[in-house]
Amino acid sequence: MRRDTIEKIAARLDNLRPEEIRQLFLKLAAEKGLLQEVFDALRDGLILFGNDGQPRLANKAACTIYNRPLRDLMRESFDHLAAGACTWQQLLESGVAVMRDIHVNYPTDRHYNFLITPLADEGGCLLLVRDDTEAHEKEEQNAEDEQFNLLTFLTSAVAHEIGNPLNSLGLGLQLIRRKLDKQSASTRAALGGLLDDALAETKRLDTLLHHFLQSMRPTKLVRTTVQVNEVIERVIRLLTPEIAHRDASLQTELREDLPEISADAEQLFRALYNLIRNALQSLTGPDGGISVRTSYNDTDIGISIGDNGSGISHEVMGSMYEPFRSTKEKGHGLGLLIVRHIVRQHGGTLSIASRRGLGTTITMTLPRADRMVRLLQA
Repeated sequence: MRRDTIEKIAARLDNLRPEEIRQLFLKLAAEKGLLQEVFDALRDGLILFGNDGQPRLANKAACTIYNRPLRDLMRESFDHLAAGACTWQQLLESGVAVMRDIHVNYPTDRHYNFLITPLADEGGCLLLVRDDTEAHEKEEQNAEDEQFNLLTFLTSAVAHEIGNPLNSLGLGLQLIRRKLDKQSASTRAALGGLLDDALAETKRLDTLLHHFLQSMRPTKLVRTTVQVNEVIERVIRLLTPEIAHRDASLQTELREDLPEISADAEQLFRALYNLIRNALQSLTGPDGGISVRTSYNDTDIGISIGDNGSGISHEVMGSMYEPFRSTKEKGHGLGLLIVRHIVRQHGGTLSIASRRGLGTTITMTLPRADRMVRLLQA
């Protein structure tokens, strides 16, 4: 109901009969109840402040965002609830609307958009708080996907430019080998070893380039029913010589009743190979060891790969997924980025817990093939 209408009704109260006053207040109560229901149904937090900077009205979403009951929320000042977007005095002096994005990292990591609009007629203001966390995460995901696509394109272009001259170099060395075979024994003895080394290195570079290009090229998942423990055992068998060479210990706790998943076995193998080998390469001391564990719940299976190696500092942790950033002296900084891309393609998640000097644990979570549907209890 408009304010001027309420003022006219107030001026006529003395002339109204008791029954008319009763009907009027019932109508006002019904309107207020309907407005409150609409107010509480909004997903955005809304707080109405009076001309003294104190809250007059707040909806349920605001209580949820600030994690406080309505009674406590109504006792807070504007300056505290505005979270630094502006002060009450600044709002009074400027009289203009204020919008600001605020990042909160406690108790959970959230992104909010604050919009503060002065109410000229009432002398107060309206504070609207929108939870932009989901939109922010989607924006980050889109930016990361775009970066990965660009990286894939650049990788293919560079690999092509390197591959052609490398192939020509290999052909040239093979021609030299044929001509060298026709030379004297002393000439073959003097140059044969050098030529063999050059051919071997050329072949090695070609193999590395092929595997690098294969790992970066976007591929469509070929899903089959996969037993994760079997994939892990394949990876371990392949890495056993390196584990023995480093004199490292390996502890496995693979659940025998682990449910199957729907996955691309080769892509999953590549991801696990990268993670286990990274854990192995992080070991520095004589007592180095890694552990591989599997677990499951109603919806997902978990694969945890831990080590007691060098660990990752907090500074480096923030840029772990950036391309060409690596903690290894000769690393290219693409391994973990590729692993996360594979995990996300499978609808899973990747989490990292690490402390400098104490080691790292990386946990991969993948959806079960027979994922159970969770229902709210009636």
